[in-house]
Amino acid sequence: MADISYSVNLNVNAGALQQNINASNITSDFSTTGLLALTLNLGTATQTITTASASNLGLCFARSLATSGTHTISLGRISGTTLFDAVRLKAGEAGIFRLAPGNYAAKADAPGSRLLLQILEE
Repeated sequence: MADISYSVNLNVNAGALQQNINASNITSDFSTTGLLALTLNLGTATQTITTASASNLGLCFARSLATSGTHTISLGRISGTTLFDAVRLKAGEAGIFRLAPGNYAAKADAPGSRLLLQILEE
């Protein structure tokens, strides 16, 4: 049995655009057993995401805990002090992706926006 199993479903129905995307029974095996869970309280300044306790970055589940429908959170790689956005989450949205080795950071467009990250080690 695989260490991780997940499914993703997307249904779009916006006027003439109708699309269904299903990716079911995606599995992965990991050689390191570990989970790094973080809840960040973000502001408009870039905040580094500390992953030093994880030996190998793997699958990441991110969820915006922002409550205002207009707030967005940006997440991505950081080089020096520059954040290169790769993910943008609106209030309440979630995303799942695999992290490449490197340094990460996040910021919000409004103070007090929270971000939940759960990173599985590979």
